[in-house]
Amino acid sequence: MNKKLIPFASLALVAGVVTSCGGTTTSGAKEKPLIFYNRQPTLANNSVDKEVMNWSDLTFYGGFDAVAGGDTQGKMIADYIKEHAAEMDRNGDGTIGYVLAIGQNSHNDSSARTIGIRKALGTGSTAEDKAQSQEGSVTANDGKTYKVKELAAQEMRDSAGPWSQAVAGTAMAGWINQYGDQIDLVVSNNDGMAEGMIAQYPEGLEIPTFGYDANASTLDLILEGGSMKGTITQNHHAQVLTVLQLLRNFFDGETGEGMYTKGFKTADKSGNQILSANVAYTADTKALLAENGIVTIDNAQGVKDDVLDSGIKNKTADTTKHKVLWTVYSSTDNFLNQTYIPTVERYLEYYNYDITWIKGDGTQETSVTSGFTNLNNYEAYVVNMVEPTNGALYQDLLANA
Repeated sequence: MNKKLIPFASLALVAGVVTSCGGTTTSGAKEKPLIFYNRQPTLANNSVDKEVMNWSDLTFYGGFDAVAGGDTQGKMIADYIKEHAAEMDRNGDGTIGYVLAIGQNSHNDSSARTIGIRKALGTGSTAEDKAQSQEGSVTANDGKTYKVKELAAQEMRDSAGPWSQAVAGTAMAGWINQYGDQIDLVVSNNDGMAEGMIAQYPEGLEIPTFGYDANASTLDLILEGGSMKGTITQNHHAQVLTVLQLLRNFFDGETGEGMYTKGFKTADKSGNQILSANVAYTADTKALLAENGIVTIDNAQGVKDDVLDSGIKNKTADTTKHKVLWTVYSSTDNFLNQTYIPTVERYLEYYNYDITWIKGDGTQETSVTSGFTNLNNYEAYVVNMVEPTNGALYQDLLANA
């Protein structure tokens, strides 16, 4: 049976009715679903872009709770320090020093993780990509209090875009040279960067390292019992199914509350309901958000087994092969290409969609939008932007098709 992971931060269901700033939808693109995923449309200050989300009654975001995810990652790390502080303090100075790999300054998920880590360790409350001067502390389970210091932090971006595993490795090599045995802990906004950093550790040196995403290769590292101590699962099955279910509800003729309750709170017309994780609907931002879960050596094998959601058991009776245009901001993103997209493909037989994939280069929005051709041939659009602030760009393209 596909069991739910126990989240640190529970999600509250916010009841409400979908509203649209533009009024009742009329024709064309606004009569088709537009689902954003993985990158929630935001403003420059990383708050949700409600104008984009209210473009039509069929505009939704399907993902996970970024703020709760950051808090969960922070708690996981703080709990580890409490249990292992004495052995972590490599130079015996009573200070747990750490370095931080930041994924993308303009990405609200990245910001939430950085803030969650710093708040949990007492080292700051901002998402800036530079080391915080505020000194934190953690009281270990043995009663001794250790200072916590952020030695360095950096956005890992290269010519191929942000979240760069290669840049994280290069940065880590420099930090090892600069800080030496002051580094007692390594923290990353995602697993890919964490793996790039681990690759730079001198042979025989183990530094507790934490990531985010629960990628298969990272789960293997956790199970090996080396430096990789933990990660966070975004519950990718529930995330993927959220998007697939929103589309299915539309094609099944659901409207209003039926769009975000069928298959979520109750079974859909096929008798399917997402059970792999709780998915909460927030009316204010029109977002369906899956809970997060902590992954350590204690449960990594179960996550690695990656079984299908036990609530998805019936194929739709709808025999029409519905055409869906689905974008991916980068063809090299670890989580999307190693985990998310393969999961989409595993569930397609239950939903009956014909997907056209557009994969960008991770840096230029045009690498995605250049594939926006013959848009009227599609019955739905699933969008993952290069920059989260560009949601309106995609809507303009759809409106003018």
